[in-house]
Amino acid sequence: MRDPARRDPRAYIMSASQPDFPTATKFVNALRHAGLTVERATRDFSVAGKSYPAGSYVVPMAQAFRAHALDMFEPQDHPNDFAYPGGPPIRPYDNAGYTLAYQMGVQFDRILDGYTCPCERIQGMASPAPATVANRGGTGFLLSPRQNDVFRAVNQLLKGGATVSRLSAPLSANGKTFPAGTFHATGGSAAQTLETAARELGVAVEGVNARPASADRVTAPRIALWDTYGGSMPSGWTRWLLEQYEFPFTVVYTPELDAGRLRAKYDVIVLVTGAIQSGGGGGGGGGRGGRFTPPEEFRHMVGRVTDQTAPHLRRFMEEGGQVITIGSSTALAYMLGLPVHNALVERTPDGQERPLVGDKYYVPGSVLRVAVDSTASIAAGSQGHADVMFDNSPVFRLSPDAAAKGVTPIAWFDTATPLRSGWAWGQNYLEGGVTMAEARVGRGKLYLFGPEILFRAQPHGTFRFFFNALLDANRSPSPLTP
Repeated sequence: MRDPARRDPRAYIMSASQPDFPTATKFVNALRHAGLTVERATRDFSVAGKSYPAGSYVVPMAQAFRAHALDMFEPQDHPNDFAYPGGPPIRPYDNAGYTLAYQMGVQFDRILDGYTCPCERIQGMASPAPATVANRGGTGFLLSPRQNDVFRAVNQLLKGGATVSRLSAPLSANGKTFPAGTFHATGGSAAQTLETAARELGVAVEGVNARPASADRVTAPRIALWDTYGGSMPSGWTRWLLEQYEFPFTVVYTPELDAGRLRAKYDVIVLVTGAIQSGGGGGGGGGRGGRFTPPEEFRHMVGRVTDQTAPHLRRFMEEGGQVITIGSSTALAYMLGLPVHNALVERTPDGQERPLVGDKYYVPGSVLRVAVDSTASIAAGSQGHADVMFDNSPVFRLSPDAAAKGVTPIAWFDTATPLRSGWAWGQNYLEGGVTMAEARVGRGKLYLFGPEILFRAQPHGTFRFFFNALLDANRSPSPLTP
């Protein structure tokens, strides 16, 4: 009763003042779909000395679905279970940690004592709190990448013919400082589009008269999303996510990649986990190395990325294209001979390296915390740390000459205890390992995302890494720059 970490709360409060409140609304609707009671504050109020604005969400724990609410907010603490005393651990059957509030990057407070709230119960689904465009009379508009739905608004702006740029240096305007990575929009139907986005999506928009001193123009990228005959589940979820945020894309299959001449058609190629098997192998998926041959009409969809594909991807990047790899598909870095190595190894008595075996290290699907270089362009909108969905995901060690060869870390484990929710046997081996990196290949880039940053379209807290990488594909000096 005295240790707050061991007490169940009487309520959870999600403040309407958090940076990405529209995503908190999506989280609330996930709770509502499961039947949970959620309330919304009708006016400002205070609890335990902290003030909350009107519109904040409250999840009372005196309700029938209390157990499920705990699952969505609190970490799963999977026990260490051993086959016999002193023996190896028994692995969890499936994902061990999934705390949705962590995955979605939702900020909340645990309320341990009695409280009062001027609240009304939400009936049906919650709608995003409408926002307004501040300083409507500005010649341009600024949007922060800290809100995921800003990327949807940006895609709407691009479709409407607006000029969209990203600040490459901070901009001072309206008594505020807007960091690098902030979007600047002007021209076309920008004002009308953003009025609608603010009202319907709840995104924050600020009108400004100041011209960015340093900015890069953003244009709609031509996106290729890998898939395979029989269907890739990660690719399917990614397709749905791209549709939700209004990114145009084309589904491609390995034979098209193997045919080369990719730069003429695409700006960015997305290889989800499974496009390359762990260790850089190929086959499977009903294609090369598969156990059956599909009908002729489907053979253009067969196969995974192999050593035959890698040279075409290298040329695509050398010519200015970008490749985004997730999970096992980050093995492309090894196939291209980049200064990147597996960090999850140990040295044998004879000085050789071998992968860590299961009785020393194993992390099934769990939520871990990583440090983030928030100054990197693909981390725009992120803070110093992020919770990631990790499923025995790749972890890298960069060679001493990696920076000189254009390979830089974006996120890494800065502690020996990164577990946030689930089970992580031997998690101490993760400390210092790199989980996300970008590598220059000719005039283009390769992005390495070891964790499952798009896992079943659930971890909204890491979507922005993917969205930033997509929109970075066509960045060029902006005409707005003096």
